[in-house]
This record gives sequence, structure tokens and C-alpha cells, in this order.
Amino acid sequence: ILAIFAKRAQSQEGKLQVELAQLSHLSGRLVRGYGHLQSQKGGIGLKGPGETQLETDRRLINQKITALKKQLHNVQKQRATRRKARMQGNIKTFALVGYTNAGKSSLFNRLTKADVLAKDQLFATLDTTARRLYLNHQTSVILTDTVGFVRDLPHKLVSAFSATLEETALADVLLHVVDVAHPDFERQMDDVNAVLEEIGAHEVPQLVVYNKIDLLPDNKRPAGVLRDTQGRAVAVNVSVTGNLGLDALREAMIERAE
Repeated sequence: ILAIFAKRAQSQEGKLQVELAQLSHLSGRLVRGYGHLQSQKGGIGLKGPGETQLETDRRLINQKITALKKQLHNVQKQRATRRKARMQGNIKTFALVGYTNAGKSSLFNRLTKADVLAKDQLFATLDTTARRLYLNHQTSVILTDTVGFVRDLPHKLVSAFSATLEETALADVLLHVVDVAHPDFERQMDDVNAVLEEIGAHEVPQLVVYNKIDLLPDNKRPAGVLRDTQGRAVAVNVSVTGNLGLDALREAMIERAE
């Protein structure tokens, strides 16, 4: 995962987050990898070369981690300032979440006419992108796209990307994008919800977007809004590439925004 993240990071913030995750991971491996050297003693009052090197490596890594955390803290403050300005306008924020490669960035591009990288690959998007989306003449929202989730996402990775994932926890509504054509899509939904709970976003209302319905046989999931017993929109069946159900999604988003 770290190797893929390092390859895909584009913005300064993304690169900082990846480097922090890599160093945090390396710091843990140093303890295990060099643990056998700690027992080497160079004599009375002396340290063995193995212990000295281990302590040096640890100190350098910890110094770098501290510096990166400070830089990311500044990024968080800048993001908080921008978010405060958005919230003062009383515009609802919708955050796209979902398992990696579920089609979040493709949906973001289709709705906002943006050009965020969208590919059939894991973690194509690492950086948060926010755009204003006009749903009709009366209603507009802020739509954000962020990093995809995976099963058992390492805690150090979640911590490193806290500045990015903050956007998810502070949204008014989560658009939970699901690759409904995937054989294990229900397990993927559970994995995403587990990460949302870890970052404190599990209580944010969700509108589930079942994507890729065009890949299902015999029109198994027709495009449109799914409602609960009270008539509230809880999910929408869509196909971003097939341009199916997107008007229904907009209608459901208007309901949630109001």
C-alpha cells in the first residue's frame, strides 16, 4: 500500500502524508529488525556499535517524523480556515467515501465537470479535491473527493492521512460509493464503515450510491432512488460510465441538502 501511495501522491500535502506513513512504518521495523543488536555490549561503560547505530537511526527518523507532523499541522490549519469560510456560507458539504476503485473520482468528475484523475486502479486519488456543485437553481453544495479505503487499513496510514480524512468526518452527508458489481461489495461496505468509525465519521448521515449497475446481468438493479419505509432517500442505483441514474442521484442529494 505504501509503495502505491508513494507512486500516486501528487500534491505537497499528499507527499508529506506518504513520507510520514513510510517513516512511521520504518520506525516500527527498526525496533524489530535491529532488536538482536541491543544485547551487544562493548564492555564496562561502553556501547556496542549495533546499539549506537540503532539509536542514531531512531533519533534521525523521529526528528524527521516530528518535522513532518509540524508541516502537516500547518496544512490542517490552512484547511480549517478554508472550511470555516465554506461553513459561513451555510452550504452543505457532501463527501465521497468508499472502497478504493469503487468509482468515486469518476462520479466526482461527472457531477462537477472536474478533471480529477480517475483510473481503474487502486488508490488513483490521494489528495482531497473540493468543488461547488449546483444541483438546481436554488440548491448548491460542496462536493469533496478523497482517498479510497481498503480492508484492514493500517492505523499508521490512517493517522498520516488524518488531515485529508478530516474532510470526511466534518461533512454533512457522506456519499458512500459502492462497486455493486464486485462479488464482495457488502464486505467492502463493512470495511469502509469500520474505517469511518475509526476516524469519527460513523455518525455522519450516509446516502449509498450503488455504482456500476450496467455490469450486472438482466437489469438486476434498475437505476433510480431507493427509499425507506418513511419515504426518505437512502440509496441510489447508478452507472457513472453508462450515465444511468445520475439525475436521480441529484434529486436525492437535493432532498438531503434541504
